[in-house]
Amino acid sequence: MLFGEPLHVNVSRASTRFETIQRAHSRQLESPSREEEEQAGENLGFDLRKWLRGRQQAAGPPFAKRAGLSFKDLSIYGTDVSNKHIATLITPFWKLIKGVRTGWGIPAMLSGHGSKRQLTHSFSGLVREGEMLLVLGRPGSGCSTLLRVLGNQRKTYTAIEGRVSYGGLSPEEIEKHFRGEVAYSAEEDTHYPTITIRRTLEFAIECKTPSTKVLANPKRYQQDVLDMLLDMYGLRNSADNILMRASGGEKKRTSIAELVATGAAVEIFDNSSRGLDSSTALDYARSLRIGADVLQKTIIATLYQASESIYELFDKVMVIDEGRQLYFGPTTEAVAYFEALGVKKPARQTTSDFLSGLTQMNERQTVPGFEDSAPITAVDFEQ
Repeated sequence: MLFGEPLHVNVSRASTRFETIQRAHSRQLESPSREEEEQAGENLGFDLRKWLRGRQQAAGPPFAKRAGLSFKDLSIYGTDVSNKHIATLITPFWKLIKGVRTGWGIPAMLSGHGSKRQLTHSFSGLVREGEMLLVLGRPGSGCSTLLRVLGNQRKTYTAIEGRVSYGGLSPEEIEKHFRGEVAYSAEEDTHYPTITIRRTLEFAIECKTPSTKVLANPKRYQQDVLDMLLDMYGLRNSADNILMRASGGEKKRTSIAELVATGAAVEIFDNSSRGLDSSTALDYARSLRIGADVLQKTIIATLYQASESIYELFDKVMVIDEGRQLYFGPTTEAVAYFEALGVKKPARQTTSDFLSGLTQMNERQTVPGFEDSAPITAVDFEQ
């Protein structure tokens, strides 16, 4: 017996639908040049994705819609709020005394330390175009902090050290010239509750429709892309429902479809499956897989309590605990890596739960013979 919503998302069906839309609008574009025709061959037709990529590279800076993401020695600092207290009547007098004793914070400000707290320690990783990275960690381990910075949401942090590259472009270049190419989706879905799913997607598509210099019939393009998104993400039957009456899974899939409509090359999803049942969460993960397989997006997501079916959809996994990076690599090699260090995965435990509880002594099991040498803390695993 199945509980929750039925599965609506089919990756292979979505791929076929995308290829149909591509072929239809490849024939509506301006005629290719003689050189392009010779390269493509008389019987191969004109390729939409190849032509658009060439237009982007010829028109401006070489930022294609396909872009990987790399980060090296990434350390993030925030404000230390451990010494904050609830204000009372004596708080102004206490601040006056404290200001006199500490020189009003001027020495700390000049030294660059102040109340700065290190949230992550030298994270490094690489996600290529068309790949999906799953970030695992217990609440408070630093997953959301990492994803916000990778999504170029940097203003809330006091200092960021290390290097982040989006297809060879720095975060400053992305912020100034290509802000729409890196999309960050927070935990909560933010929609206008009184409009329909169809109208929500129509508006997103209209905002990113190419000009008539690229498309001969923009209206038909908008309608075809809308139909494609509704089919790809299983929203056809609920397209005319207003969002306040949509289920949690429908809202999540609408958010993903909106991001696809924007055409962003890098998509970041911060615990967006919270509150979904198992079948709906699997639908959500399959929707992300479509973006990676069909559109060659670079996708990074953090999910708590991911099932084995969801875990297997990802290409790479990153394990974080207490702001320390314990592992980064293929999902298929993570368990073997930690078992080689002396931590055993229980037979009936999901891989994501095993990776998230590596430092929990009351949860984990040790491989016989490694009782004295197996790592215990996050620092031990990092080293």
